[in-house]
Amino acid sequence: MVGPAGGSPRGARVVLVGIDGFSPERMDRWVDGGELPAIAAVARAGVRVPLVSTLPACTPVAWATVATGAPPSVTGIAGFLVHQPGRRLDERVSGCYAHRCRAQPIWEAATRAGRRACVVKFPLSYPSTTATFRLDGAAGWGGLRCFHEAASSAVSATDADPGVIAILPDPQPWAGESPDAPPAFRGTLRLPSLWSDAGLVLHLSVDDDGDGGARVRLADAPDRGRVLATLAAGEWSAPLHVHAPGRRGEAACAFRVKALACQAHPPRLRLLNTTVHERFGHAVPEETWLRLEPDAGPIEEQTEPSLVFHAGLDVDTQLEVFRLNAEWLERACTALLADEPWELFMVQVHLVDWAHHLLQGSVDPRHPEHDPEKAPRYEAALLEAYRMADRLVAAVAAAAGPDANLVVMGDHGQDVLHTTFHVNEWLAERGWLAWEGDGDAVDWTRTRVYATGNYLHFNRLGREPTGIATPAECERLRAQVVDGLLALDDPRTGGRPVLIAGERRELAWLGADGPESGDVVFCMRPGYAATNGRGPVLRPTVPLKEFTSGHDHFWPLDPAIHTRLYAAGPAFRRGYRRERLAHLVDVAPTLSAVLGIDPPAHAEGRVLADLLAAPVPDPDAGDETDHPPATLTLLEAL
Repeated sequence: MVGPAGGSPRGARVVLVGIDGFSPERMDRWVDGGELPAIAAVARAGVRVPLVSTLPACTPVAWATVATGAPPSVTGIAGFLVHQPGRRLDERVSGCYAHRCRAQPIWEAATRAGRRACVVKFPLSYPSTTATFRLDGAAGWGGLRCFHEAASSAVSATDADPGVIAILPDPQPWAGESPDAPPAFRGTLRLPSLWSDAGLVLHLSVDDDGDGGARVRLADAPDRGRVLATLAAGEWSAPLHVHAPGRRGEAACAFRVKALACQAHPPRLRLLNTTVHERFGHAVPEETWLRLEPDAGPIEEQTEPSLVFHAGLDVDTQLEVFRLNAEWLERACTALLADEPWELFMVQVHLVDWAHHLLQGSVDPRHPEHDPEKAPRYEAALLEAYRMADRLVAAVAAAAGPDANLVVMGDHGQDVLHTTFHVNEWLAERGWLAWEGDGDAVDWTRTRVYATGNYLHFNRLGREPTGIATPAECERLRAQVVDGLLALDDPRTGGRPVLIAGERRELAWLGADGPESGDVVFCMRPGYAATNGRGPVLRPTVPLKEFTSGHDHFWPLDPAIHTRLYAAGPAFRRGYRRERLAHLVDVAPTLSAVLGIDPPAHAEGRVLADLLAAPVPDPDAGDETDHPPATLTLLEAL
């Protein structure tokens, strides 16, 4: 029986594993070299496809297009933060939540067609209830803090540095403590709560273990009667169950602690806590998660590397944080696939993207501070992040079974970031923007142009609530701004940081012409990324102190920003390598064809019929081989 989109029997099952932000060059090399055996097996058994990302090429924008088959101008997801017409230009809203997306996702199209769809940690799925099951706390990517977090991950220490929470001495004895053998140190740690001034208070003691070492004990009550964990230096705890103030009141939560350093004489303690996260309430329907949680364990979702940048966390421990997330995803996906009915299953893992942001400047010789002697260590760490994603693919493939169609794909690539371009400072230097004193506030009575991400917005009279620039002035500004961006030079290198600049209608074919986009859209050359805040117009980046890879401000047709799709299963051809570029908009229609359902309601992509084992041509699409769509022809030409 052929489904409405053609090409697959009704009832075919699809599993999609999204790996955020991998480098196509490294993925090709490590897949072909056997370093990533699970993804390599999919590539050998099925198809591999080069994909063009969105403009901008960033997580929420790209995965919204993957899920809906629609470009950013249709989804309304134009960045992590989105300008909404009618609001002041610097008052943006998050573009990372389901209710911001104007287009129908494939999990909703599937459930409406009677298929059972499960989504796990997939961007733009939270807080949607249109999937059969959704497991998501809406964090772990893009620096998002989850509504279900009680307290954020942090480093704490008795000798606190900037960015580190202080562990304060506390003379109160522990229950059952012998007055003849007191601990070397007693202390209190208050983890700031996202929802309460009280925070989560932990009580600590450091004891001499009798063999020249020391151990730290943690308790969560003032009487110290219940010990949560006892750890030596270098040890991780199991998930610790506590009650903490959450968004909706006191909640059952879980987190882990690693003793980064622990000594008794003199007393010294340094701890890492993972996110204190609610154990329940973050999945829909809740009863499904209640069945799964004993096997999956409490959610482990926050993997951003900011503690390396700001609190001196070591790279090896950051890899361990990545591993906690990857292994939790393996357990959660395995339990879901084995125990719950499904026809569409989607999961996304973000740690590869974080690994690039953390390590790219240390492994890429184009960064001025690249150290060739240290680079092999960081290259190995980057490969280990890819291997964690590969092991997730292996676990999902085993749990889904041989009759499932397995798709592994990314959303965008990566390139080195050695210099930051402070766009609004550049605008201020040219007299197009005015600051209020030395702070970050904008003086809108004297500002005509304002930058957000890849976009420059005119403070247009009659359109913006602060507007002062007349329509005629905006026309003159458009040419001046575009010419100025393209003429900008980097005095350190003599190069031009901006690659592409033009008004948004000129980039409509990449979906960059929605109402959320700016009047001018621009993309940077490799090595440069734009930012909105204060600072020198061009400022070098520092490896392991800030992001040294980028993607969202780069030109999506640059091969470094491309991504890949691998797919294998009964619905896909065997051993087929597609040379022609496809686009992220084509993914949802193609998966819909495999599922045997109509594509999502707003999809503008097309079925990649050449990937399917026994394709039934779409009568409205024509023969793709002989008559490629205009967008792909233009992509190839460029």
